[in-house]
Amino acid sequence: MPEGSRAPRVYLVGEAAGRQEAEAGRPFVGPAGTALRDMLREAGIDESQIRLANALPFRPIERSAKRGLHNRRPTEKELRDYGPFVLADIATVRPKLIVALGKSAASLFGASTAINSARRQVFWFQHIPVRITYHPGFVLRFGGRGSQLWRTAVRDLRTYWKLERSSSPTPVP
Repeated sequence: MPEGSRAPRVYLVGEAAGRQEAEAGRPFVGPAGTALRDMLREAGIDESQIRLANALPFRPIERSAKRGLHNRRPTEKELRDYGPFVLADIATVRPKLIVALGKSAASLFGASTAINSARRQVFWFQHIPVRITYHPGFVLRFGGRGSQLWRTAVRDLRTYWKLERSSSPTPVP
């Protein structure tokens, strides 16, 4: 279930629950959630003014002989079937800005290009600007804390936060 402010300035949408999120029934409580909160602090974002949710309300898993049960990327069908729940919450709370974290969340808002390209564009959902950046789980997996990827995600979040305040969406450098 979504959590956070019922009148958010920024609504952050992730991909799907991981193991810890599925066990807790809350979004962003595992390693990606810890990284996201660290990124938000670095970006100077007031957590009391955000709302968090995932595109899917459950953990998509698969089984393999080597790794056992592990997370998998949501399918397009799952995003079409379950994405409307988070979109309905967004329509209810009417944030000033939506930030989609990663490719799956971005696809809910019509972004079909690579994140590096999509993060330079503004998308729209019911007259609310949608910005896109890297998912913190992706950042941890392919860069880690302090990496260039981490700094880029923090810079995106900081820029989006400032743009929301000025209400003039412009491309990210």
